[in-house]
Amino acid sequence: MITALLVSLALVTGASSVNDVNPAAERRSAYGKLPPTQSAPTKEWSKTLGSVYSVGVTPVQDTLMWVSAGQSEMKIYVYNIKDTARPLVDSFPQTGVLSGWGIRDMAWKASSNEVFGGFDGMQFNVYDASSYAVKHTYTVSGYSGVVRGFGYSPVQDSCWTCDFDSAPLTKFSINGANGHQVRPASQMASAYGAACDARQHCFWITQAGAAGASPTLKMDYSYNVVDSFNADGWNQGGGCEVWRDTFLLQLNQSTPDEVYCMRFTLSPLLNHDVGVSAILSPPATINPGTIAPKARLVNYGENSESDIPVTCWIDSAGVRLYSATETLPGPLGPGFGADVAFTPNWNSGPVGAQYSLTLFTALSGDENEHDDTLTGTTEVVGALFSDTVHVRPAGAVVPTIDGSIDAGEWSAANAYDVSDLAGRGGTPQPAGSCVAYFLYDTSFVYLALDCPNRTARVALDQFGPYIDEDGSASWATDSSEGGYTIEYGDTGDQVLYFAMLDTLGNWYEAGPVSDATSASSLASGHLQFEAELPIGADKYQLAINSGDTAGCFLYAALDGLSDYVGWWPQSVTVSQWPNPRYYGTLAFDPLPQGIKDLSLRPGFALRQTGPTLVRDQAEIRYYVGTATEIRLAVYDAAGALVRNLVRGRVDPGERTAVWDRTDCSGRRVAAGTYFYRLTADGRSVSGKAIVLE
Repeated sequence: MITALLVSLALVTGASSVNDVNPAAERRSAYGKLPPTQSAPTKEWSKTLGSVYSVGVTPVQDTLMWVSAGQSEMKIYVYNIKDTARPLVDSFPQTGVLSGWGIRDMAWKASSNEVFGGFDGMQFNVYDASSYAVKHTYTVSGYSGVVRGFGYSPVQDSCWTCDFDSAPLTKFSINGANGHQVRPASQMASAYGAACDARQHCFWITQAGAAGASPTLKMDYSYNVVDSFNADGWNQGGGCEVWRDTFLLQLNQSTPDEVYCMRFTLSPLLNHDVGVSAILSPPATINPGTIAPKARLVNYGENSESDIPVTCWIDSAGVRLYSATETLPGPLGPGFGADVAFTPNWNSGPVGAQYSLTLFTALSGDENEHDDTLTGTTEVVGALFSDTVHVRPAGAVVPTIDGSIDAGEWSAANAYDVSDLAGRGGTPQPAGSCVAYFLYDTSFVYLALDCPNRTARVALDQFGPYIDEDGSASWATDSSEGGYTIEYGDTGDQVLYFAMLDTLGNWYEAGPVSDATSASSLASGHLQFEAELPIGADKYQLAINSGDTAGCFLYAALDGLSDYVGWWPQSVTVSQWPNPRYYGTLAFDPLPQGIKDLSLRPGFALRQTGPTLVRDQAEIRYYVGTATEIRLAVYDAAGALVRNLVRGRVDPGERTAVWDRTDCSGRRVAAGTYFYRLTADGRSVSGKAIVLE
């Protein structure tokens, strides 16, 4: 057993502890005890630190531990984990960081003896762990935020990062390239530290939320939070990293700061153990047609495996309708996963049909049968083929624009199959390749596109609605009508406005839409888009009222504009798309009488800001009908979190929150357009404020 170390280093005289935490983070408690196969970890030892602002931690070279410290110190301290007589080995100054927080979470790559350390501006340093020299500085692509949490997997030779709840969990290569979202920002609750656990095939995510209510989350390799724990005396989480496959080092932001060493009691690894970790296809709901079942296998054992049989059964009311077995040739290394697609394709049957799924492996000599089989269900929900789309009222549930099409948020919408069946944009696409959803209220038109056959995302992936707002089958000469391109680009998701000038199709790009929001995501396992387009009198807004009809052409272009999977209506040819005479019809179903703003859930409302034009501060008035958990936050024009104003349970009544034009760090924001959003029970309503110099 490792001897407990309780080495206390003197704090800087007269300094007080200042921690990099999220003061408005959601209060959470641990989910419960871990699965029966694993006991909750125990604290092996803790080390009290002398730095007043400790941030990140990582084991290095097995016996050392690096701890980063910001504020007045801006150093990285090197501790000897084992030797109590000489605990502090060395320290060296941080260079190249962009703020007083300094280097955040860190991770060690043993094979090259390098330490990765993340910081502001989507960047991270690569240190030589012996000389402390910065060998490289990289920028994470496809990501916008601080590289706050940092995890590295030697099995996949890949990295992950996250930043509180304002940036998604993003996977990228060791030089920052190929960054892509694997879990939306909205699901990363105050995440600070990230660690990859190759032994347990999971991630550990520490949180820097409310003191005493920031459990460490366990997330599986499919990015689902499966459990959590709170160590005795735990306060607020900093960086974390796995040590010796059995321990988790965690920085506890307290007074003073500490490093906890948590021990996991684990069964010995089995020699041979392969199981099904996920059912990739069919998903929980599908459209009518054919689909290729697909499973993900993971090697949980110590040895590489080859020739792994895996079987898929699909049953209905106890009758087996589909059975197929494939063999994964391998080799599949320890800790690695692989996807297996089954042939022939399965015919889903009619709308309303429900099926049970069973996928299992049958590896010869497998020593653990408990992870061999995975079961699930799927239902055929169907999508309509029509040249008229009924845009239904959003009602009390307003979609959160995070790129993930949540069934509850879009439950009021019809699903329309807008696949490019006739190959108008190029190669014909099968039914179900592109499904569209439409909703609206008095503030926004909400659109979503689901592309179930696409499992990757590249720059310029996009969809575009071109809307003849008054339904006149012609473009207004003042160019107040037009279209939008909603795309995933090199700088992230954005909405661009295209003004249409006449029926000959002359048009020009008018630029980004400041009060529109868009997002794309692979969190579902395939590509999805969501967007909200503003309703109003300005040229960049839609002139839409309850009961209106409008013309619309819609496309979805993927793989850098090389492949059009969506094209609606099906009859529009390439030469006709600029001309609204050939467009389909958007019929905006009437809003319920007496409801001024359907984006307001009964029981809460967001009032007008005062003033709308902001120089020093804005008063944001809101109403809560019953005691409830709310969040009121300010976002910039790109949708990034600027400041949490209110987060927690409030009593009923009229209330006012004041925004003093500062961000989460207390810095005064620049002039421009900002948005404030009130959210309760997953429903939200937004307003706008223009900040002036």
